[in-house]
Amino acid sequence: MRTSGFARWAALSGALFVILWVTAFVILGGTVEGSDSDAEISAYFGDEGQRARGVITQFLLLAASLPLIVFIAVLRSRLESGEGGAGVWTMAAFGAGLVSTALWIVAATLYVLPFLPKAGDGAYELDLDGFRLLNGAGYIAFYSGGTTMSLLVLATSVLGIRAGVIPKWLSWLGFAVALLLLAAILLFPVIVLLAWLFAVSIALVWRRNQSEVPDATA
Repeated sequence: MRTSGFARWAALSGALFVILWVTAFVILGGTVEGSDSDAEISAYFGDEGQRARGVITQFLLLAASLPLIVFIAVLRSRLESGEGGAGVWTMAAFGAGLVSTALWIVAATLYVLPFLPKAGDGAYELDLDGFRLLNGAGYIAFYSGGTTMSLLVLATSVLGIRAGVIPKWLSWLGFAVALLLLAAILLFPVIVLLAWLFAVSIALVWRRNQSEVPDATA
C-alpha cells in the first residue's frame, strides 16, 4: 500500500518544532531572572522593543507545540510498529511527549505575562513581585517538561536498539540524552535534546523513504 505524501513527510514536523524554538529564542535575545536587581528587571521590561519581542517569542513557542504534537503522533506510530503494538515503551513515549508539550505551553504562557500591558488604559506597568513569581513558576514548568521528555527519548532509544525504529548510533546517543535530561534544570540538556529530536526527525523520514523503495529482486 502506498503511503500518502503527508504521512511520508510528517516526521519532519519534529525538525519544524526545533526550528521554531530556536527562532523564538534568537528573537527574544537576552533575558532577566528573578534573582536580578529591581533596576535590571525594570530596565529590561522598560524597553518597548524587548516587550514586543517577548510577545512574538511566546506566539512562536505556542505555534511550535502544533508540529511537536504531530511529531509525537508520528513517533508513536513508528514505535508501535516496532514494538508490535501499543506496548509499554510506545505508550510511555507518547504520554511523556504530550505531558512535556503541555508543560512547555504553560511555561511559555507564564514567561510572556510580564511582557503584556496591565493597566486599564493599555499602558504598561511592571509588577516586580509578580514577575518574580511568574518567572519562577515558568522555570519550574520548563525544566519539568525537559525532564519528562527523558522518558520519550529513553523509550525511542530502546526500540531503536530492539526494532531499528531509528539508527542504532542515534539510539545509543539517546540514552546519554535521556540521562542528561534528568538535569534539565540546566539549559544545556535541553539544547542537546533539540539536536537529538532534529536528528530523529530526519532519520524517521529517511527510514520511511528507504522502506518504500521497491525490491528489484522481487
